Amino acid sequence: MEKMEKMSYREKFIQMNKEAKATWVAAAVLIAFWWLAGFGTSWIDYTIFQMPGWFVLSCFGVWILSIVLVALLSARVFKDFSLEDDEPADEPAKE
Repeated sequence: MEKMEKMSYREKFIQMNKEAKATWVAAAVLIAFWWLAGFGTSWIDYTIFQMPGWFVLSCFGVWILSIVLVALLSARVFKDFSLEDDEPADEPAKE
């Protein structure tokens, strides 16, 4: 298991932004695949396990693709870091 990275406040926000953008891209890929698998293959008359092929591709295909995309995001994009403020404050808070 990897140790948590020490990051500055700015680096944390840059990393969180990178992770959010990558998640949006993954969601867009899943939606595009769902549309193409469901509507793009609906005119082809074939069955898989006695169900219409477009149904199997759009449901189970998206499920399998989402597992692959989450594994890729976890391995290549996401980093383990603490959300706590690691940098000391300049001045203590006054009451």
